Amino acid sequence: MIEFTRPKPPLLTPARTLLAIGTTGSALALVILGVSILLRLTTVFADDGHPVSTLPDTLESAVRMLHRLAASGIGLLALWATVLCWIRRPLVAKAVMPTAWIVAATVLLAAIGPLTPGYRFATVTVANVVGGTVLLMACWWLREALATGPAHRQARDPLLLPALLVFLAHVGIGAAASALSVRGIRWVAFMHMGSAVLVVIFVGSLLWTRYGRARLTRLVGAMTLLLVAQIALGLALMAADPRPVWLGFLHAMLSPLLAAGLVSIAVRDSTGQH
Repeated sequence: MIEFTRPKPPLLTPARTLLAIGTTGSALALVILGVSILLRLTTVFADDGHPVSTLPDTLESAVRMLHRLAASGIGLLALWATVLCWIRRPLVAKAVMPTAWIVAATVLLAAIGPLTPGYRFATVTVANVVGGTVLLMACWWLREALATGPAHRQARDPLLLPALLVFLAHVGIGAAASALSVRGIRWVAFMHMGSAVLVVIFVGSLLWTRYGRARLTRLVGAMTLLLVAQIALGLALMAADPRPVWLGFLHAMLSPLLAAGLVSIAVRDSTGQH
């Protein structure tokens, strides 16, 4: 008797590959942001105006090498995702837009890369942090778009886009405050506090309206904890004098996690995945 077996689906379909690219890219983008934040927080300016790292030389070299490796990895992943989207466009239509944003953010970060050493320009620091955050969000968008199965599409919450823009503005102002504080300019920190109020209002409203939805319970709970923790760490930073590096690092590293959570809400809202 002849038995017919159903062929197994290939392990590396374009969709699965792009899902893996999004997941890996998110991790690498988080590493890039973390390393950039650590290097900035551990840099002081000498009397002659030149930046000096307070990290041991060996550790600083290792951290910078990690940054270069992560950035190179992101570049390769962006190229791979672009090729897959071009060749398999009909099969991975959901991946086209997030991949385009990954490429755009990668190009921006590569372009300003030569201007970042020395922290000569606060605008470059802001572009670096915001661009890195957008890169992480785009990678996570790619991952979420392919992780959520097909579902009916529905209208987006009109509050979502303003919340994303307010959050990115808050991140940018925070980067400016950090970059200028090492030069003795402190007033930007008060702008950062003011934008934090807007973040609480907008992001808090998004979370409140999604409280109780079964499939969003864990996400909403985790984001609420992150938001409360970031507020608490920010208040602790304002009260501390001098400000510990570890405290500033923890406060800054919660922002990318909140950004990824906002992307998850946006993707699941638009596909009806609750």
